[in-house]
Amino acid sequence: MELTTIESKLREILLPIFGLDSIEEVQPQHSLVHDLGAESLDFVEIMYVIERDFGIVLKTKEMILGGSSVTENQVFTDGKLTDAGVILITQQFPENAEKITAGLTKVDIFSLLTVRDLAKIIFM
Repeated sequence: MELTTIESKLREILLPIFGLDSIEEVQPQHSLVHDLGAESLDFVEIMYVIERDFGIVLKTKEMILGGSSVTENQVFTDGKLTDAGVILITQQFPENAEKITAGLTKVDIFSLLTVRDLAKIIFM
């Protein structure tokens, strides 16, 4: 499946989660948290519909580290993003490079994820 197809399908399946009516209300560049208002329970539902509709199970590691083979301990120390983690994550999500800094928590990183970022994770 192509990235654009995944992105389109993802936008459609996110509509009911956020109580929206039109795919135009869910743009690829929208932040799941800041623009669409996702909360922790929404992420549980998002992961469920991704598994149901795309047939893949996403875990927190995949959401943050994508298909990388590094361990979480190489990227986070005491729950904070390391300099090595910054490099890895900015390679995966270059659109957010200026916002990714050492010291961010997983919650901080999740708050930066866009619809397009999530589509890229599914595509991997």
